[in-house]
Amino acid sequence: MSAPRHILIVEDSADDAELAARALRRGGCELTYERVETPEAMRAALARTKWDLVIADYSMPHFNGLAALQLLQEQGLDLPFILVSGAVGEDVAVQAMKAGAHDYVLKNNLSRLPPAVERELRESEVRREGRRAESRYRNLFASVPVGVFITTPEGRILEANPTFVEMLGFEDAQSLKQVNIGDLWAHPEERARLTALIASGGIEQNFEMEFRRRDDSVIWCAESARAIYDAPGKVDYYEEVAVNVTARKRVEEEVSRARSLALDSVRLRSDFMRNMSHEIRTPLVGIVGMSELMMASEMTAEQRECAAVVGGCADSLLNIVNDILDFSKLAAGTVVLQHFNFDHLELLETLVNSFAGAAHAKRIELALYVDVKMPTGLRGDPTRLRQILKNLMSNAIKFTSAGEVLVRAFRMEDSADQVLMRFEVTDTGIGIPPQAKGLLFQPFVQADGSMTRPYGGTGLGLAIAAQLAEQMGGEVGFESEPGKGATFHFTVRLEKGAEIVRPWMTASAISMFKGTRALIIYDSPLGRQIISECLWSWGISNMPLGSGAEALDSLLAHASTGTQAIALVDERLPEALKLARTIKTHPSLKGTKVIMLGAEGTEKNSTAAVDVWIAKPIRPSHLFNGLFELFSDAHHDGAKASRLATLSPLAHAKHEWRKGVRVLHIHEHILNQTIMAKQLSVLGYTEEVVEDARRGLEVASGGGCDIVLMDCEMPAMDGYQATGEIRRREGNTRHVVVIGLTTSATEHDRGRCLEAGMDGCLNKPIKLNALAKALDPWAPRVSALA
Repeated sequence: MSAPRHILIVEDSADDAELAARALRRGGCELTYERVETPEAMRAALARTKWDLVIADYSMPHFNGLAALQLLQEQGLDLPFILVSGAVGEDVAVQAMKAGAHDYVLKNNLSRLPPAVERELRESEVRREGRRAESRYRNLFASVPVGVFITTPEGRILEANPTFVEMLGFEDAQSLKQVNIGDLWAHPEERARLTALIASGGIEQNFEMEFRRRDDSVIWCAESARAIYDAPGKVDYYEEVAVNVTARKRVEEEVSRARSLALDSVRLRSDFMRNMSHEIRTPLVGIVGMSELMMASEMTAEQRECAAVVGGCADSLLNIVNDILDFSKLAAGTVVLQHFNFDHLELLETLVNSFAGAAHAKRIELALYVDVKMPTGLRGDPTRLRQILKNLMSNAIKFTSAGEVLVRAFRMEDSADQVLMRFEVTDTGIGIPPQAKGLLFQPFVQADGSMTRPYGGTGLGLAIAAQLAEQMGGEVGFESEPGKGATFHFTVRLEKGAEIVRPWMTASAISMFKGTRALIIYDSPLGRQIISECLWSWGISNMPLGSGAEALDSLLAHASTGTQAIALVDERLPEALKLARTIKTHPSLKGTKVIMLGAEGTEKNSTAAVDVWIAKPIRPSHLFNGLFELFSDAHHDGAKASRLATLSPLAHAKHEWRKGVRVLHIHEHILNQTIMAKQLSVLGYTEEVVEDARRGLEVASGGGCDIVLMDCEMPAMDGYQATGEIRRREGNTRHVVVIGLTTSATEHDRGRCLEAGMDGCLNKPIKLNALAKALDPWAPRVSALA
């Protein structure tokens, strides 16, 4: 039975101190404690007794927890220190950790106190053991005999001090001089290597080798030597020093054991971060899921506004949690880059589209420029590349109240197997003050402390982006003027992957546009420029214009030429629909095609004046598809009006074919079960929920479901094991679709899901749109097999 722990509790409330002690005892920690509430009492207690750990209340009338921590540090005591408080916010927690606190626990969650105390006591012992091992090493090294000797290039020993004589086991220096030094090297080839190193550099230090003593035993030595040259420049002799490090080799084994203990400590901290992530995400699942379900239900305008605020706050909290966890992984060096083939254009288009709603809400023009002639796919870590871009784009939109945000991507260097890519995010926002530029990439720091309140955030995004870019062989930089916006750029070195040939690179597709002339009537000069460059690359001559009147004049001027004309019209222009109708009804312009460029998700009025709608922000693939639709015979009936280039899975009402698909959700948490059941019901799927993997196996193996939504982090049997068992039981007779639910759907997690036999994975918290996208591709196949 271990001895009780002596714990000093800095607390003004005797009841609170007793509550903490009871929580520790319930957690299996035997302890004795003393409560103090003033600096004087704490100093006296520290001087009187040896303590194992200090627990301090953050907020007391005259003596707070941070002051107690400072007092402990002033006493020169290295004791584990845990802060306890009724309500510790992020800023206080960060301040405490920076000041040297080891952990913090809320008073309303004292169940976390026992594991926190146990962990910090263990880590404290690891630190003490490390210091003891280091002390033993220094004492051993200081007491190791040092041999000094001089030898000729041929190996004859000219001089040797008594320590060297004793080290090699000879009676005296004279008897040692009778032996050639080369004969004493356990590995003569190593002496030849040392001589070569001295010849190239003139001196060599700490060359580790083995000497064979007179009694034929072997000792390890670290030898340092330099050559002394004669007048003609030849080596006259060598001055050499040998340190017996045999004892140090043994100590290294002890240090290795101490290092293993330290690695265990790192693992425990990593487990803590992972558990913290899980605990925070669990209530977030409820907040995100329920707010989204509320938004999809019948509500008043005020209720809808409240639900939208709740959902937005939940998304912000999720981003903060992700930033903190990613920064912790980077700081610990546990982030391992993955290597996958990916399409950089698809990555950029998807990412830019994910910010379309935020940009549209602020009436910011969001644009993407990619060199459309780049044919080569890339190989690297698309998840981390997306993370860097997401951080930069999020900041750009956050700090821009009017104007534009542009994302650019192009190649800087190109070799046979690698490419150096440069990405830029330019905004017309508030810019960065000169005094803040040196602090920009430091963690927990924002460009201006006064911005914290209106803009929020952890101040980790740029620090994470910089470290990830460096890991990917690149660097991050920026240019900015206050009030004139900023351009953040970064480079990454990527391997070349499988070649990607896009539709607009094929001669047959581009030949359809031959002889076509386009007018670009767009509100933003930046948007006009990007669309114009894309059209020119596909052989379409074009003219960017800023108003409908200019466009109408130009169309009429060229009407008699017989050239196929296209008008690309920005929906944000006040006269957009009027211009489209005028073009379609004018006798001289009946053959002119009209493409309307509008925000995705807005209501479109069905009108014959518009041939195709293309969603903004404009992406090369969507622009090409819209043009291709105009020139193909796929929709020859002319009924193309008022439709988007892409549609959300939730853009339609419940599909009847969904109801025939049975979806089994396996999750041990009642909140997750409730949210998922409601989400599946909203989508129209037939749902069943079970609370553990073994019950889920019975349902799946008995043919009671078509698709399984499998939680990967269940306690008794996790989702990976359960999926493997499903595959074993079903053999080759049938295949139940299994989609994993994880807290971090990185490429590594996806790979692990696929290795376990799953068909895909989703990241929690799960939104309706993502759930529909994951289930819908499998549903028709399941229905066909039914």
